[in-house]
Amino acid sequence: MDLKQLQYFVVSVDCGSLKKAAETLYTSQPHISKSLKSLEAELQVKLLIRKSRGVEVTEAGKKVYEYACRILVDSGKIQNIREDHLSRTLSIAASSSRQLEELFRRFYTEELRCSIPAHYLQGGMEEICQRIHRHTAEMGFVHVDARQMTAFKQMLEYRHLEFVKLGEVRPLLFVGPKSPLYQAEFATNKDLRELRYVQMKDEKDSLSIPLVQGAEDYRNYRSLRQVLMTDSRELLVQLLLHTSFCSISCGLSADNTGGRLRGIPIKGIKETVAFGYIRRTRDGLSMEAEAFAAYVKRYWAES
Repeated sequence: MDLKQLQYFVVSVDCGSLKKAAETLYTSQPHISKSLKSLEAELQVKLLIRKSRGVEVTEAGKKVYEYACRILVDSGKIQNIREDHLSRTLSIAASSSRQLEELFRRFYTEELRCSIPAHYLQGGMEEICQRIHRHTAEMGFVHVDARQMTAFKQMLEYRHLEFVKLGEVRPLLFVGPKSPLYQAEFATNKDLRELRYVQMKDEKDSLSIPLVQGAEDYRNYRSLRQVLMTDSRELLVQLLLHTSFCSISCGLSADNTGGRLRGIPIKGIKETVAFGYIRRTRDGLSMEAEAFAAYVKRYWAES
């Protein structure tokens, strides 16, 4: 047994597919498969069940996965001990949020005074969880609506992660000067059915339109091509400013557009979206990460 075998096994479980694992590790699928078979033969247990759509981890495999993750993490710590000793790094993962970006900028420049290296990485929910699980990020900020919460917590428990709630928000309808609702005090569901939307890719299934209008309406909008998806927030903002497109979001902010965008309340919406951060249950946060969490929480309470 060697570290490479354990790495191949862990990544195969995380990806749910030998093909995706091979792409992630820049190697071939046959090489991954051969290495895993050798590991199974050495341990004399079946770790993965090969299926047409990927792989499924066995009960024995789940136990080996847990131990393998610990071994790989500890191995990485040993290899990087000198670097870790000389320099700390604040690593944050987050879903798209202009407000959070601005808070991080202020915290890093004004509170930390740029005194340590820092990483601020954006992505979808799955990517954020993977980064924290694999120790490439210390904490990850996300929005989670009530319908997701049970499945979300089950997924976190499987990966030994936890969600720390900082507050709740309601999504707003963001519009620009060319929108027919630009001067409106609020938007109704009837208004929403007549609009075209541009949405961030990482929000498409977790909140926004599905939260407000229901899955049936949302599928209809997608089929009529009334929803444009993007992973570029700059493109989203430009479309809002210069066309009649609108966007439903919890992470967008009109503050950074000189007042040209408006966030309009949506009438009748009852559901709130929880905002907070994901962390590893077995590790404490660094002093800097704890300070940033408290900084964000204070802002949330004040606003």
